[in-house]
Amino acid sequence: MTDKKRDETEEERDEREYAEAQAAAKGRAKAAPKEEVPQPFPYSASINEPQTVSLPLPESVVVPKPLIFSLDPADCTLGDPDFTLYVSGENFFADSVIVFAGQPEPTTLNEDGTLSTGVNMAMWQGPDTVQVQIKNGPEISDPVDFTFNAPSARKGKK
Repeated sequence: MTDKKRDETEEERDEREYAEAQAAAKGRAKAAPKEEVPQPFPYSASINEPQTVSLPLPESVVVPKPLIFSLDPADCTLGDPDFTLYVSGENFFADSVIVFAGQPEPTTLNEDGTLSTGVNMAMWQGPDTVQVQIKNGPEISDPVDFTFNAPSARKGKK
């Protein structure tokens, strides 16, 4: 009989503690929302072809502005074969996109941290200077010029 009485006491204690916890939860004021820590970029969606990031991004996502240090090559001569353009800089990610002459291009993040894309020379007929930029979602770098030079005059044999 003592064992049964002890079990009832423990059971009653458990019920009392549960009731106290429920009452405390009801009387508790709602806690202020915790300040969100900014989520680093890249955001968990691809901005490469096809672009799938929906804007606006959540407020907690901080997107760093990319910065271009150099282009390799920085120019070419019309009539040259197709080539790969390498862009070095900072704040480049796997989802960063090279914008060449105003057009987003298929972009690769290389192991050395550069970005690269192919340039189709058949698209260019005359000398021109175009802008190259890097896009990280809504952020875009300052432009850097890329020049298509006219072929040099060739002297023919007489």
